[in-house]
Amino acid sequence: MSMEILQCKNCSTVIAVANDCIRVTMKERHGIFLKCVNLAEVEREYRDPSFSILATDVKCVACQAFLGYKIQRVEDPAIEFPKEGQFVMFLHQLDAAFQVQANDAAPP
Repeated sequence: MSMEILQCKNCSTVIAVANDCIRVTMKERHGIFLKCVNLAEVEREYRDPSFSILATDVKCVACQAFLGYKIQRVEDPAIEFPKEGQFVMFLHQLDAAFQVQANDAAPP
């Protein structure tokens, strides 16, 4: 099984595995991810009053490029996506880097 790795478009730092993208939204400009790596959360909070969502900005740890948001709290239980702890990433800021085979992993 192969996995596509996504990286920061600015500096090539690995950000996510494409399989962790569970939904693409808003005319394919945003992806909702279960897990991301190499991100720094910024203190600034983003609150969307129309959806009752509290999120923090996330940036690439290497180049500090703004890549999206981490959802901290969803106050409306009727909202299906995104959920708390998920990442809303700007797809135009990510590039498909390479593919790795799951059986290529080094033994423990």
